[in-house]
Amino acid sequence: MYIGVEQSNGMVFEGSSTYGAKTLWPMPILTPAKFVFDYSESNSLVADEIDLTMVAPYLFREDSFDLVTRIRRGRFYKRRPVAQPENWMVMIDPSVPVEMYPKQQRAVSFESVNPSELEVTNGQQQIVILGSRAAFSIWTVIHKEIVHTREVLVTLKARQSIGALPEINWNCVPDKSGLLKEKIDLLLDDIYRAGAESVVDRAREAATAILSAYLQSVDEAGAIGKDLGALIDLLERQNGKNGQRIVRCAAEIPQRLHSRAKHAEQEKHDNLRPIREQDAELAVQCIGVMLCDLGWAKWN
Repeated sequence: MYIGVEQSNGMVFEGSSTYGAKTLWPMPILTPAKFVFDYSESNSLVADEIDLTMVAPYLFREDSFDLVTRIRRGRFYKRRPVAQPENWMVMIDPSVPVEMYPKQQRAVSFESVNPSELEVTNGQQQIVILGSRAAFSIWTVIHKEIVHTREVLVTLKARQSIGALPEINWNCVPDKSGLLKEKIDLLLDDIYRAGAESVVDRAREAATAILSAYLQSVDEAGAIGKDLGALIDLLERQNGKNGQRIVRCAAEIPQRLHSRAKHAEQEKHDNLRPIREQDAELAVQCIGVMLCDLGWAKWN
């Protein structure tokens, strides 16, 4: 299947530039797209040109969007490897006067992405960045199916659904060095840009900074320079088995998840499952729980 995007008014045609096409009305939502695999490539997104379709290698055609679940369904098209724009012979909508809308149009042409181009290996999760460099959103491919036109209907889930952190009251946070804020900022940046393993790694660093700042604020000098495991042990020794237990348990989760991504752990455990989006979401939520239980933040 082919689509063409007219340059002057953005009209969209479907069919063939050679054998004729129909005008799509209402016009579908077409967004520049880029496929990545568990890492950030936002710097290489389409720049904000006057005509994005002239420079976009892929377009996502949205068929439906659920605002509550933040699920989008649609189809991907790639720019045809020919001189652009092409001449299109278009069937005009009866409601449009022919003299106002000639049958021959100049349009940037795209063709359906083949199913093989959407395949992944080694259990990777496929990530799609929609938009341009100035404004974009990140989505995870969660389902694919082939429809009668031989196009691939793709279901996307918003990457921004990874748990947002609570509102932090920095006046209550004993962060004299500013290191804790730096770790939280890095986590927030990775939530929207990086892969699941990186988000878990950032969550572990944030948990380390939180426990270190808390223990130092209660005059536990031994907390300086300790890793997360040692800080968890210090917290238990100071507060007892049941004191600050939720904070301690919340810190253990990103610690345990982080170890799963290590090569040594993967070699020791053949059946160790890979880190997924849901694991990253859990790790981020644990950071929020730690901040709230220590009285430094609150959920909106």
